Amino acid sequence: MAGLETDIISKLGVGSGLDTTSIIKALVDADTLPQKENIEKTEELYNAKISALATIKSNLSDFQNIIKTFKAQEASGFIGKSSDTTTATLTATSTNATASINSALVVSTLASAHTLTGPSYSATTSTVGSGTLTLNFGTWSADPATGGGQTLTSNGQTQIQITTSDTTTVMQLSEMINAAATDSDNDGNVDVVASVVYTGSAYLLQLKSESGAANEMKVTATSNLATTSGGIAYNYNGTTSNMTQRVAGVDAAFTLDGIAMTRSSNTITDVVDGFDLKLNKVNDSAIQITSEVDLTTVNEIVFNYVATYNEVMASLNIMGQYDSNDKENNGALNGDSTLRQVQKALRDLNSTAIAGYPSGPYYLSNLGVKTNRDGSLQFDPTKLALNFKNNPESVKAFFSNELKTDNSNVSISAYDFVNTVPGTYAFATDNSSTHSIGGISATKNGTTFSVASGDPTGISVSVTNNATSANLYLN
Repeated sequence: MAGLETDIISKLGVGSGLDTTSIIKALVDADTLPQKENIEKTEELYNAKISALATIKSNLSDFQNIIKTFKAQEASGFIGKSSDTTTATLTATSTNATASINSALVVSTLASAHTLTGPSYSATTSTVGSGTLTLNFGTWSADPATGGGQTLTSNGQTQIQITTSDTTTVMQLSEMINAAATDSDNDGNVDVVASVVYTGSAYLLQLKSESGAANEMKVTATSNLATTSGGIAYNYNGTTSNMTQRVAGVDAAFTLDGIAMTRSSNTITDVVDGFDLKLNKVNDSAIQITSEVDLTTVNEIVFNYVATYNEVMASLNIMGQYDSNDKENNGALNGDSTLRQVQKALRDLNSTAIAGYPSGPYYLSNLGVKTNRDGSLQFDPTKLALNFKNNPESVKAFFSNELKTDNSNVSISAYDFVNTVPGTYAFATDNSSTHSIGGISATKNGTTFSVASGDPTGISVSVTNNATSANLYLN
């Protein structure tokens, strides 16, 4: 080895004045610099790819947020209008709303809740006495306060019964009634509300039922509750009616386009499909309630979708561009399979139908969106409005989950919108041992059917009247 070193030094001319250190460094650099440059270029390339992939992730996150706004938009596209909102208001509440409303409304009577008060007390801590207080609900044949002998026809609401002691205060009695009260008719309102009101000189127990003539109260007390120290009874029962009726239970009465109607509530949900009609006051002359299309929010959502889509695709195209004349201009993800998959998935959104509608399929074009020759999207709000007027479902399909069947004896519900794939599924059963949903064997539990795997996993089918088949529409 020493001989070899001597030979090299000799050949370099040691002692001849040559800068042998520089020469050796130059020889080493000549051998290693190309490799170093390749490594640095590779590192630069991978850093560019990492940066590009991060940009894709950010872009897709933005696009996902735009997609979410579709499902967050619950408005039907219609709005209700009233010529006199002090008398009544009309509000769109669901995708069932229609645009054909132009009606004359006259309000004759507002619905009211049956309201009773008991004896007066000097304080909320005054005791009411021991005994049992029973409340029933229904329709009186006549006001019990008119002389007795009247009968109450039950409306089916659950009876309430309270037992008090000698130490029970009027405030405690109120709390006990509220604790026992239920929404037995499942209308979203408890059957009765108790409270202690102050007149300015005395405290009274107040009972207020749900509004409507069929929701009046019968109150019966026993023992010391029936005859208090003041000699006033907690009774309103047709035999002894010593509680004071402050407000009678009355139905709302109104006419719509000359048709006389009554309802137990002033908020009416079943007169105009997809709208709530709220009665506010009695009027002598007719007012107009109407509906019209309002796509302001929908237009904004679709516009943002198109704008975001175009921005994302333009960014992806730059990342994947190829320049045969100058490879330095190639995108960071040129030829990358992940990039191509993302681009295809986004393009497929524009050509994939919304499944599960018997009158469908519906495409993005139903929202007034078209694809240009260069692949970008273009939004035409005029076309959206026209499509909505001609076929509202073709637009609403993009903004709501909907479950339908073509058999009135077969109903469908969903418990898992994540794993359930939208579409149309055939349901069949022999009501004995063979059942299927979408061709997949189903499990029967009473009159309810479901599957444990496959596209219709997250739906439940219920039958009545021994129904054996139906088409199920999930969208």
